[in-house]
Amino acid sequence: MSKIYDALERRDLGVTDAKTVSSPTLSGNISPDIEVYGIDAEMSSLYYTIATTLPDRDHRSILFVGPRSKEGVSTIARELAKTVTSRLDKKALLVDCQGGCDGFTCRAIDPSVSLEDILERKAPLDGAIYPVNGGGMSVLPFFLWADSPRVQISLNENGSGFWNALNQQFDLTIIDYPQELFANGPSMMSMVDGVIIVVEAEKTRWQAALGLKEKIVSEGGNVLGVVFNKRRHYIPQFIYDRL
Repeated sequence: MSKIYDALERRDLGVTDAKTVSSPTLSGNISPDIEVYGIDAEMSSLYYTIATTLPDRDHRSILFVGPRSKEGVSTIARELAKTVTSRLDKKALLVDCQGGCDGFTCRAIDPSVSLEDILERKAPLDGAIYPVNGGGMSVLPFFLWADSPRVQISLNENGSGFWNALNQQFDLTIIDYPQELFANGPSMMSMVDGVIIVVEAEKTRWQAALGLKEKIVSEGGNVLGVVFNKRRHYIPQFIYDRL
């Protein structure tokens, strides 16, 4: 585990241990109230660490990606967005690039909305943003348009202006970025303030994480650090809580 820690050169971010598994519920025999608090505590810590790492920005855009699929990227992105809006009273936009952030209550997606027209500034930005659950959180279902060649071309040409416009509306923009899109789709690495790599603890090889970090840097991305997900606690959680 320390090899990943060293290879990623975490800068000031440090390593955050996200204890979520594959849903908003923690594993183990813990009461529901403690489970929710545990996730909120982890995500609040992650948000404040991001804010400390990027102190000169009032509006921040962070991209989450893993070295391979099923690292828990969507879970981390979703829980961070929920926590900063419900617990920290911030406005957050979740950019869903893989359709993994379902379960939110929002208005029906308008099939006439064209992300290509929005990128080319022929349509208003708000057309692709959907408020959810009646709070400060919104979702942009990018996965609906990710395979469009026109979107990929427009994103490369107009992406910086697009993200800047989004950032002005939200305290935190969170991009849930699948490994498949990174390998074959439009690159967003240089268009966001920072990139966080999500690693499944005790399964992902450090060479894979290091290779991903190097690829992100080569695309102009700013790697902030790594989040360990699905970490196993061999000592009972109540003992960890007292350390």
